[in-house]
Amino acid sequence: MKKNNTTIYDIAEALKISASTVSRALRNHSDISEAVTEKVIKMAKKMNYKANITAQNLKERKTKVIGVIIPEILHHFNMSVLNGIEEVAFRKGFHLLIAKTNESYQREIMHTDSLVGQVDGLLVCLSQETKKFDHFKAFKQHEIPLVFFERVAEKVAGHKVIMNDEATAFAQTEHLIKSGYKRIAIITGGDHLGVCRNRILGYLQALDKYNIDKDDDLIITSGMSYQEGRIGFQKVMSLKEKPDAIFATSDQITMAIYSEAKRMGLNLGSNFGLAAFSCDPLLALLEPSVTGLGQKGFEMGTMAAQMCIKEIEDNNKFKPRTETLSNELIIRKSSQRIELGKNNKVDPNQYLGQKAVDDSLIYIY
Repeated sequence: MKKNNTTIYDIAEALKISASTVSRALRNHSDISEAVTEKVIKMAKKMNYKANITAQNLKERKTKVIGVIIPEILHHFNMSVLNGIEEVAFRKGFHLLIAKTNESYQREIMHTDSLVGQVDGLLVCLSQETKKFDHFKAFKQHEIPLVFFERVAEKVAGHKVIMNDEATAFAQTEHLIKSGYKRIAIITGGDHLGVCRNRILGYLQALDKYNIDKDDDLIITSGMSYQEGRIGFQKVMSLKEKPDAIFATSDQITMAIYSEAKRMGLNLGSNFGLAAFSCDPLLALLEPSVTGLGQKGFEMGTMAAQMCIKEIEDNNKFKPRTETLSNELIIRKSSQRIELGKNNKVDPNQYLGQKAVDDSLIYIY
């Protein structure tokens, strides 16, 4: 009896039956009697038999692996998305193969090329450099399910899971206006990315609603990273007419602005407003705390994984879907120039689902 690498042939020899009978018994095939199945399972346990999952998957032309391409893993939102993906994958018996682009288009191409044929499906959040999408053609040619999340390739056939970026950006900008800020800047990435373009659009719609003229100097598309956020902040603060509030559109931009504002001695909330398109729980721990969004990363991850695995299980019957998640605006001290009270110009009744959370207010749009 072998101590390791026991095969179905070893079990067959021990029981004096055929290997095909052992194989079917281990799969609980209806052709095999309960008595024989019980003997096979008992012997398999005795001989410490472990099924060769890789061989089984190759026979079925499945890897039971889902690829995930993501810009970076360091920050809270992306970690939450990955947690959501992993939870669904684990329950469905899939493994994850995760690749990080570090916001590089060339790395995205390299990772995409290497995953063709290695995974049953691919989940992608585009790098901020990505403007062309030819590297995804191989997945469609091989009928490998493709799901984009957050930053999506709008013209590529595939499932998509996105945030309601335009409406959320409108709500955050409107909140800053109603809190008494008059000159609001937005710092974001390039408008070739749908998320950035839609957040700018929501920002502009809020300005238009309150008859505030658009000022191109206050629309900064420097990039989504911490360093690019610092550059964007320094650019708007060097203007002759400086902004009195900023709408930051990523975790890293937010932290860069917060750090730079504190370094300059600006009093967040009282004389300088900050609202963030960010769900990082760290925002609630800062002093002053920073207005941000609710937690939707895990939900986005679970939804993307479910869409991918459903297509795999349906033998790649492709019916492209786009799922849009709404979000919550969590108002904290950094955007409250006007104190909440009897003379507050912000009418809480216009917001749906208002509830108190410590020193914050949540308005659900």
